Amino acid sequence: MNPEALRLAAELGGSLLSAPGAPNAPGGGSLVLVERIQGHGLPQILVLGRTAEDLWEPLEAAATVHARGLAVNVLGLVPVAGCDLAQALQLHRRRLGALVCALDAGLPWLDGKPMLVRRLPGRIARAVPVALEKAPMGPLEKADLKRFLPDWDKARRKMTFRRPEWREAPDHAEHGGFEADLWPGVPLPEGAELRVPPLVLPEATALTDALRTALRTATGQPIPFLPLPGDPAPLHALRTLTPEATAFHGPARAWELAFEGLSRLPAPPHFCARC
Repeated sequence: MNPEALRLAAELGGSLLSAPGAPNAPGGGSLVLVERIQGHGLPQILVLGRTAEDLWEPLEAAATVHARGLAVNVLGLVPVAGCDLAQALQLHRRRLGALVCALDAGLPWLDGKPMLVRRLPGRIARAVPVALEKAPMGPLEKADLKRFLPDWDKARRKMTFRRPEWREAPDHAEHGGFEADLWPGVPLPEGAELRVPPLVLPEATALTDALRTALRTATGQPIPFLPLPGDPAPLHALRTLTPEATAFHGPARAWELAFEGLSRLPAPPHFCARC
């Protein structure tokens, strides 16, 4: 048994699910599931964290709304390092059951400020770097980013959101080559391998309305939709469970309001491993 998996499960008060390991990744093979269940067949919200710390605020919020009588189930997930999340979620689909939505709580917000995510870049690899085309961005999005990140100069914004730099791939010593972020709308360079597809998230949905309202109410600030230079692979995996999947981050109060709003959304037909 992986000691890191046991530590995580004990820290979160969760249980261990077996999980396939990612290719060439040491350890892994575990997924920590933390359940805050109010009743069988109730609407369920899944929250994914990269680390245990990502789940503290949503789990605290779940306990608070349950104490007020909110009829909703909250599931927390943390993959152990080396876990192949996409395969693990497929393997345990019935164990997790039907979901109103799935939220990725592990993406770090820009400068820690409240926001919602519009686009995430994929990842490409190539033996030799080549020039990438500039990612498309409209004048309103440019203005939003400039207001949101007033301390960032133009060159930093361009390198982060429009034309990222190549870097040595983590497996460079074994396979050679370089990798780079690829924003939506940028063509794949000739000879490059697409390792993780970029992702465009819907904005005008009942899910995003509930989340934006929760953040606005909790913070008293306007909440923009912005591109985020984070790893979209976990969200791709979550979207195989439910199309209603997006990224969310905020203080415990924002999570409480989010759970209240999401509990009112239509739930899919119930199924789970117990049925």
